[in-house]
Amino acid sequence: MAEPMDQKRAGLLGRAGRTLGSMWLWLQCALYSRNMLGSVGRVLKMIFTGRFGLLVEKIRQLRSADHALSAYKRPAGVVRTGPPLHLAGNIHGHGGYDHLVLKALIGLTDAGVHVFRDKRSFMDSAFVPPAFAPSERMYDWRGPRLAIIPPHILHLYKPTETTAAWTMWETDTLPDGSVKHLNRCGLLLIPSRWGVDCFRANGVTVPMEVVSLGYDPAVFSPRLGGSGPEICTFGTAGALDEGGLRKNVQRVIDLFLQTFPGRADVRLKVKITPRSPMVDTHGDPRVEVVNTGLAPAALADWYRSLTCYVNASYGEGFGLHLLEAMGCGVPLISTTFSAVGAVFDSRVGYEIGYKLIEAKNKIYSGLWADPDNDQLVERMREVYADRATAERFGLAAAARAPAFSWDASIRNLTAALAKYGYLPPEFAREEKRAAA
Repeated sequence: MAEPMDQKRAGLLGRAGRTLGSMWLWLQCALYSRNMLGSVGRVLKMIFTGRFGLLVEKIRQLRSADHALSAYKRPAGVVRTGPPLHLAGNIHGHGGYDHLVLKALIGLTDAGVHVFRDKRSFMDSAFVPPAFAPSERMYDWRGPRLAIIPPHILHLYKPTETTAAWTMWETDTLPDGSVKHLNRCGLLLIPSRWGVDCFRANGVTVPMEVVSLGYDPAVFSPRLGGSGPEICTFGTAGALDEGGLRKNVQRVIDLFLQTFPGRADVRLKVKITPRSPMVDTHGDPRVEVVNTGLAPAALADWYRSLTCYVNASYGEGFGLHLLEAMGCGVPLISTTFSAVGAVFDSRVGYEIGYKLIEAKNKIYSGLWADPDNDQLVERMREVYADRATAERFGLAAAARAPAFSWDASIRNLTAALAKYGYLPPEFAREEKRAAA
């Protein structure tokens, strides 16, 4: 009789252990999601008002991988059967890291990966196509996770060796304290060799792979030959707050006015983010400012309305906007500093020199590139004087850009994740299958 009692006791202890484990996981998830007080308050309210059925349903949804069906209106017929991967990163709109997170979500799902939303991530359903809505499930810090986030806020996602981070930086010096959290990851995915070298020089010791960003050639397609603007039109984009200041948008405006004082047959188009402080056009009607968000198709039309794109940025973690302009057949005026050199050089546009200076910014430290003003002015004059050469550079840029498509980027991403065990081994052959 003793043996059955021992077995019964062991069974009870096992169930108790599993229950405590589930409670501990729930507590971790609530704390991690920064919603503990709100969650406890809502639970107590449902208990005191007698809505026990609703409470049970909420708990079921929390543990269910199908919760995304209602949250994002994902079609009921969509079934995910691939290997699981939690995705950490925010989608608030079209640009920056948000765009990269969205493209990773779509690309990984298309590749057959079952993507779950990390609980600390905000993914606005207005920007997530319903068919690609992520699933919902508590993350237990043992399964594979991909974090797409800048180094200085990676700590918010509490990285461990099961976390691969797709990240980048714009100077040669990483933010204070970020190296510690980067080294807690199992793998870093960096968009350029320049970036890998900088991370390594800053003390990052974990494995790193180069995985470039991409663009959509079907959206950012070249304009027809000879269909550029009749009036020579330059363009630039960025913001005048925090990290956006490195784009030097105001500097481009000032140099444009210095280069073409009073000329009626030249224009400058400026795109800034909706939250950016307004630029100073000095009252010149030749400077057109767009400060609204543009969907990809509208942004592509904006690029195609330019004769040349002027990049006076101090540095780029990749330079996605430059690649998109090139894809539209628009040549660049730019330095080759930082990750820009992986995409752009003097064979596809107007290269300018620079000197390294100290970054003095709320976000950045270390060294980055100060573009040569005199060369930038001279290059704008060249474009204005010789539109035929500008168009030839644009054709060369459009021919180079497709090597950096999102399709190629996602193939390299899945191959890198498989190489280090975040996805099954068969995903490591994705690049070979695509090339065959």
